[in-house]
Amino acid sequence: MKRRQQVVSTYFNAIKSKNDEFVAMLIESGLVTTETTDKNGRTPLLAAVEAGNVRTVQQLMDFDAHVNAFGVTAGLPVRRYGKPPAKTYRTPLQLAAEKGNLTIVKLLMETYHADDSLIAPDGELALRLAASNGHREIVKYLPVRRGGGLRRWKTKHNKAMQRVKRAGKNIYKFFKFFLWDTPKFFLWSLPKHAIFLPVSRGAKWMYEHQHEIPGIIAGWLKKVWEWIKKVPRDVWDFAKKVPKFVWDVVKKIPSMVKAFFKFVWDGIKSIPKAARLVFLWIWGGIKSISTTIGHVFAQLFSFIHTALSAITSFFRNLTWTDVLNGLQAFLRAIFIDAPRKIWSWLRKFEEMTLKVFESIFGVLGCIVWWLLRGIVELFIYVPKKVGLIFAGIAQSMGSGCKEVLIWINPKRF
Repeated sequence: MKRRQQVVSTYFNAIKSKNDEFVAMLIESGLVTTETTDKNGRTPLLAAVEAGNVRTVQQLMDFDAHVNAFGVTAGLPVRRYGKPPAKTYRTPLQLAAEKGNLTIVKLLMETYHADDSLIAPDGELALRLAASNGHREIVKYLPVRRGGGLRRWKTKHNKAMQRVKRAGKNIYKFFKFFLWDTPKFFLWSLPKHAIFLPVSRGAKWMYEHQHEIPGIIAGWLKKVWEWIKKVPRDVWDFAKKVPKFVWDVVKKIPSMVKAFFKFVWDGIKSIPKAARLVFLWIWGGIKSISTTIGHVFAQLFSFIHTALSAITSFFRNLTWTDVLNGLQAFLRAIFIDAPRKIWSWLRKFEEMTLKVFESIFGVLGCIVWWLLRGIVELFIYVPKKVGLIFAGIAQSMGSGCKEVLIWINPKRF
C-alpha cells in the first residue's frame, strides 16, 4: 500500500514538473492509469491543466483519459474545528477556464470535444468560472450557457447562513453568560457550595461525632492558649523590626521619586513620537480618501465617455452591455471600493493607538491599552454579531440578484 502511494505521488510530481516521458512510461507499464487519483481525489488531467502543460494534456487524452470527468481541484482549504475540508469538483475544461488558459480551453473544446454545458456540484459552469475570474478572451470564446444558477446561489446562501447561524449562537451565548450563568453562579452555585453544603455537612458530622466534640474543643482551647502565650514575644519581635523596615522605606523614597519622575519625563519625551504616529495615520487617511475620490471620478468620466461614444456611434462600436458595465464599475467604485478603502484606513486606528500607548508608557501602556480594548470589545460584541447577521442576509440576497442578472446576460462579468 505504501509503495502504491509512492508510485502515485511520483506520477503526479512528474505531471507537475512536465516530465512527459516519465508519465508515459508509468502509464504504459500499467502502474497507473489516466483515471488514477491522488490522495485528495484530483485526476491526472486536472493536474496537467493545473500545471498549464498542453503537451501532457494531449498525452493523457491520447491514453484515453475521460475529458469530462469531475475531480477534486488542488489547494483544498483547511477547515477549523477538525472538520474535513470542503471539496470542490471541476472538469478539466472548467479548471482551464477558471485558470484562464485559453490554449487548453480551445484544445479540449475543438480537439477532444469537451462538454462546456456540464454543471459542477456547486453550480459552476466553465463560462461562469471564466467570467468570475475576469478571463475575457475565454468568455468571448465559450458559447452562451445558462444553468446552475440555483445551485450557485444555494452554495453562497449556505455559506452566508452558516455565518448568520454562528453569529446568532454567539449572541445567545453572550446574553446567557451575563443574564443566566453569572447570576446563577453568585446567587445559587456559590452560596450552595460555599455556605449551605459545608454547613449541612458540618452539622451532620457534629451529630455523628457528638461524643468526641468535648475532647476536640478541649484540644483546640489548649492550642489557642499556647498561641496566646506566644503573642507578647511575637509582638516584641515585630516591634523590633519596625524601625529598620521604616528606615529602609525612607531610604528608598528618593530612588522611588527619581524613578517616578524618570517615568514621567520619558513619557513627555515620547509625546513627539506619539504625535508623529497620529499625524501619519491622519495623513494616510487623507491619501486614502483622496485616492478613493479620484477613483470614483475616474469611473464616472469613463462611464460618461462610454455612454456618449455609444450614442454618437449609434451603438455600432459599443453595445448596451458596455454601457451597463461602465455603470456597474462606477457604482462599484462608490458603494464597494470606496467604503472598503475607508474601512481599511479606519482599521489602522487600533494599531496606531497601541503604538502611541506603547511609545509613551511602555509595557504599562500596552497593558492599559489591552484593558481598554477588552472593555470596548465587550460593548461592541453584540452589535458586531448583529452586523454579521445583516451582512449574511444581504450577501444572500445580493447573490440571488446577481444570478438573475447572469441569467439575463450569461457572459456578464
